[in-house]
Amino acid sequence: MDIENKEWFKNTFVKSKEGVVKFTRISRLRIEIASIKKKADERFESLGKKAFQLMKDNEINHDFLLDDYKSLEKLDGKLAELENQIEELKKREEEAFTSSFQGDNEFIKTDSNRDLSDKDTTKEDVSENKTEDNGEEKDKSDTK
Repeated sequence: MDIENKEWFKNTFVKSKEGVVKFTRISRLRIEIASIKKKADERFESLGKKAFQLMKDNEINHDFLLDDYKSLEKLDGKLAELENQIEELKKREEEAFTSSFQGDNEFIKTDSNRDLSDKDTTKEDVSENKTEDNGEEKDKSDTK
């Protein structure tokens, strides 16, 4: 490698390094800015909620806040209405579900509620009962 190429490579490397350092510093600053903006937005939200509550409690009354206050009141009312609709639907679903079982007196026998008059099968009896499936024996206790 000749001297000109070495100098070019060295200069390119230095400039690249400086570019990376500059990019890193800018990125850190942008992250810090984003963090500060997020905190400011949270504070503005908190301030807005406090101002809303003060207007609701008639502790402050400013005309320039009135339009926003009325809009928020309407939105709160709409939210409450929608939440009530959800609760009503849940209640109706639950009532329909429970009413579908009323009058249904059919008793389904399961292992947990079978009639005592059934043959009392022990675990040993179940494991001895085998069925054939395509020429292979299977244990009935494995097919639960």
